[in-house]
Amino acid sequence: MKVLPTKISSEKISFFESVLLDFFEKAGREHLPWRREGISAYEVWVSEIMLQQTQVSRVIGYYEKFLKQFPTVQSLARASWEEFLPYYAGLGYYARGRNMLRTAKMVVDEYDGKFPNDIGVLQKLPGIGSYTAAAISSFAYGEEQIAWDTNLRRVIGRFFFGTKRADEWRFTIGNSRSRNRKVKKLEKRSVLNERNIRISAPEAIGRVFSVRTKTLNAALMDFGSATCLGRPKCSACPLRERCRYFREGGKQELGTGETEKPVKERLRSDWKNARVEATLHENHQKYFSSLKTSYRPFVLDAAHNTRAGIKQWFRERYGLEVAVRPPHDKVVISRVPTLRVNVQILSGNHDFTEFSRTDISAT
Repeated sequence: MKVLPTKISSEKISFFESVLLDFFEKAGREHLPWRREGISAYEVWVSEIMLQQTQVSRVIGYYEKFLKQFPTVQSLARASWEEFLPYYAGLGYYARGRNMLRTAKMVVDEYDGKFPNDIGVLQKLPGIGSYTAAAISSFAYGEEQIAWDTNLRRVIGRFFFGTKRADEWRFTIGNSRSRNRKVKKLEKRSVLNERNIRISAPEAIGRVFSVRTKTLNAALMDFGSATCLGRPKCSACPLRERCRYFREGGKQELGTGETEKPVKERLRSDWKNARVEATLHENHQKYFSSLKTSYRPFVLDAAHNTRAGIKQWFRERYGLEVAVRPPHDKVVISRVPTLRVNVQILSGNHDFTEFSRTDISAT
């Protein structure tokens, strides 16, 4: 069946902006340390890297301590991994940290210590993707760039299209016959103000908003994290009267694999007494075995099956500082419940045999 594009009226865009700005004025997170005026591109970059897959409440303390120790990109570029790690350890995803050091050195050596104000150039720096590049451009340089994170896609996608999945967005921008000056001004500012123009790229919708993009990005992030969550709080949402997702009961997102799945009941009461199989690695490029001649994961007894317990076990037994991810699998081996976890070496020396990803996949 042919999917017809959604026609978005200027009045609906105006309503969306008005409600969003009212929310932002009353409940925006202006207290966040990376929301201040005059923030540098370096400070925006640090916040965005730390916020990747990490809760805001956890990041605040790390962010402030980090900038006291490394107030400029030059100071970070001079740091070694050992000097850097105490101010980052605990945030997880340590490849991010190594990319931060690489990027800092590149910015100092290749761009005279100033983050470039060019989306394409920014994305060539280690660890900077399209979202982070847009956030730096918008928040630090005031450029009209929509920073498309999960919050923005949820709020915009659900309100206008009934789904957060951008690959299903199809839309046209229709002219309004309203005499409202604000709407008329919006139409003039929009580069998509011709009747029934089909937009091929979902991101193009960012060009139709009249609100300053720096403000729009922050307001959408806050609204998405407070109201339009994975499980949206539609009953408390001020946008719901014109929200397509609310009107349709969210039917477009059903059956996508994103709804909560039933939990398996296998030996549920025994997982607290499970042993651990730990895959010890270095940046998922080198893997290490508890044996010298063949690959085998490290096996820990149930007394060490917490993240703190696993860290203590490697510290006391091998003198290693490690990062521990939550279990990625729960299996029963010979009637013994077993947690499988990934453990990354942060610092310390060892004489383990090194194996490749192919080696461990074959076991």
